[in-house]
Amino acid sequence: MADAVRAIVSSPAPGAPRTEHDWSTFLAAELRVPVGVVYTRSRKTPVAVRTLREPRGALEVRLHKLFADAPPEVPSALASWVRSGRRAPRACAHLDAYIAEILRRAPPSAARRALVPRGDHHDLDRMARELLSSELAAEFPASTGHPHIGWGRRAPSRTRRSLRLGSYDSDGHIVRIHPVLDQPAVPDWFVRYVVFHELLHAVFPVERGADDRWIHHGRAFRRRERAYADHRRALAWERAHLNALIRSARTGTPLAMPKETRREARAHEPQAAAPRTSGVLRVLQQLLFPDR
Repeated sequence: MADAVRAIVSSPAPGAPRTEHDWSTFLAAELRVPVGVVYTRSRKTPVAVRTLREPRGALEVRLHKLFADAPPEVPSALASWVRSGRRAPRACAHLDAYIAEILRRAPPSAARRALVPRGDHHDLDRMARELLSSELAAEFPASTGHPHIGWGRRAPSRTRRSLRLGSYDSDGHIVRIHPVLDQPAVPDWFVRYVVFHELLHAVFPVERGADDRWIHHGRAFRRRERAYADHRRALAWERAHLNALIRSARTGTPLAMPKETRREARAHEPQAAAPRTSGVLRVLQQLLFPDR
């Protein structure tokens, strides 16, 4: 990546397949700033651009891997779009047409790993069914298909500052929940809120704003989310325990059971029946405590 970001050389021959490095050097020459290009398989965001901190002014451009076969007009169109956005309508038209072609050539994969909704401590399928029959009944009527749901892969995380608790894949119509939430220290109602949040993404798809940025949580999404009964309670729990969740995801160490969660668990435990008092003991009690 460092070599690709710093390289500024001539572009490859028109029409030739382009590697990440070829794209990096072409865009760097066109934009006059260091550019690093990374190929992805994302259908949701086949093109994404962000500014890097180092070197100053450098850009990272993430492209769907099929940009390697882009026709001659696409590289210039991409450079114009990165430079001017929607102020370059002709370039946008070329780019939009090629992205549409990419999506036709790269349909969603039919071979997907089977989702497992029932975890060791929380049942995602039960939560989803409850939500689809109550809070989200209007958004997902019985006549329409609803997202499939399951736990994500159980693998050590390298994250230290943030944690994505769930995701929605619009291609496969799939909701995945981070397995770090499948432990007894995480309240059932909090996992249910995360499921609700991800199901909302199927109702309010990602959209492009006026500044060409992708908006994942628009006004309608936020308004609908705030109407959820446990919204504020869930956000407060997340703020209080996010660092512990990050550590747990990174190290595999279970969360310590918070006091409030232990109280909730005890409240749902069946109460043990009071031991029977034997006849002899009752007589002794009456002699010792005649007023009882």
